[in-house]
Amino acid sequence: MIHLIGIAIMTTFSACHMHSADPALATQPYHMELHCAGSVDIQVIHTNEFLEIVNSTADDYSNATIWINQRFSGSLEPLPAGSTLRLNLWSLRDSFGEQFNAGGIWRTDEPTTVVIAELQIGTDTPLIGLIVIGQE
Repeated sequence: MIHLIGIAIMTTFSACHMHSADPALATQPYHMELHCAGSVDIQVIHTNEFLEIVNSTADDYSNATIWINQRFSGSLEPLPAGSTLRLNLWSLRDSFGEQFNAGGIWRTDEPTTVVIAELQIGTDTPLIGLIVIGQE
């Protein structure tokens, strides 16, 4: 009887838990061989569920992919020199289709911290390190 109660409880909780993984939305795995230790003057400011990306360089970036924490990625809108771009962290996915946990008012678990941010501008071009500025 105890086993049946345990199974019923586990089934109830697993049915209520929303899975954020969708294999159809999976991205490519992180390219560790393209990782570079340097960075450019592009600041990434993590505020709630968003990143503010400030391009303080004289370079324009278009057709770029942003990588967060060497796991989550997404296409980035054009980022002209001197511009600021706002990116919703929920739009980022990993190679399994898992969605970045950006937090929010209805979330019960802690949001994922943004530690490393990089731009990918080509398939074999070294990644461009960005400057991550703390969280609120």
